[in-house]
Amino acid sequence: MDWTEFALALAVFLGSHVIPMRFRAPLIARLGRRTYLVGYSLLSLALLYWLILAAGRAPFVELWPQQLWMRWLVNIAMPVAIAATCLGGMAGLMAGLTLWAGTHLLANGDLAHAVLFGLLLAYALFGLAISLRKGVTIRTGWQRIVAVPLIWGALLHLHPLLIGVSPLP
Repeated sequence: MDWTEFALALAVFLGSHVIPMRFRAPLIARLGRRTYLVGYSLLSLALLYWLILAAGRAPFVELWPQQLWMRWLVNIAMPVAIAATCLGGMAGLMAGLTLWAGTHLLANGDLAHAVLFGLLLAYALFGLAISLRKGVTIRTGWQRIVAVPLIWGALLHLHPLLIGVSPLP
């Protein structure tokens, strides 16, 4: 077991967020904005999933011990993060990502996860600062409000199957 997969997954994930800036306008012109955003979002989620799995398979180097309260904190923060993501436009997405990355950074005290969630936290804080300058758009509607507990419940129950670790304390 070595760091190769994690390093590769991290490089591909970060590259996927830098390289498209050069090709974004031509791809939107060719595919349309909605198709581009859906495709890019699905690619980003797939690469993030690979990166998370690769972090779990990286050699374990403990930086701090996991405490029970850390898992509770993640479980309390996640519904808030999901609500921010579903209801708050781009600023909400970045706020939700900030909560998700920050609490997961705290709860996962090994080197690979500290690198993963530390970088994602920095990215989210940068994105939050930029999006807050543009203003916050609240997107309500019964569909978005109903989606929050459904998404949270699905993530809670699928976490052991998809990630391999129970999020419950």
